[in-house]
Amino acid sequence: MKKILIIDDVRDRAAWLKASLELADFDVVGVLEWEQVDECSIQAASADVIIVDANAPGRDTLEQISLMSTTLEKPVVVLGARNDQHSIQQAMRAGVSAYVAHTVQGEDLSGIIEVAAARFAEHKRLRDELKEAKGQLVERKLVDQAKAILMTDHGYSEPDAYKRMRSMAMSKGKRIVEIAEAIILAKELSV
Repeated sequence: MKKILIIDDVRDRAAWLKASLELADFDVVGVLEWEQVDECSIQAASADVIIVDANAPGRDTLEQISLMSTTLEKPVVVLGARNDQHSIQQAMRAGVSAYVAHTVQGEDLSGIIEVAAARFAEHKRLRDELKEAKGQLVERKLVDQAKAILMTDHGYSEPDAYKRMRSMAMSKGKRIVEIAEAIILAKELSV
């Protein structure tokens, strides 16, 4: 059962949404108004999905949505939003997982939430892969830079420079990139 946090300034609309979600077997862990929203209140709710019922999210609202989506790593669903290209693009840049501009019926909620959660999980997976690839690229550049230092300063061939670094990493119980960083730092200190 997914735990849902509702953020809405209109009490009647929030009450309808809460009742509809509970009928669909979701656990509504909280209902907040925008003035109550901060990182602590959202973390305290321990929700799996955050549903925001807002018309034309403003700059502050979009910043808070971005915080929820990226920093807190929660899928955000915006219901009752404006149906214009500019608002949709702003919401997507803020990290919204689902953006519904039409009137929602209670029976629509399960599908919307499931798609939002799946889209968020896929987006997070791609973000994590990109972060890992960038990290590997940075590490590769450091290793290449350290090899170049060993080749220039000590006359090693590229394979020998790499073997020396790998051997030292193994004997010291370190990663090869840590050895590369030490070589680069030693070179910078000697200049």
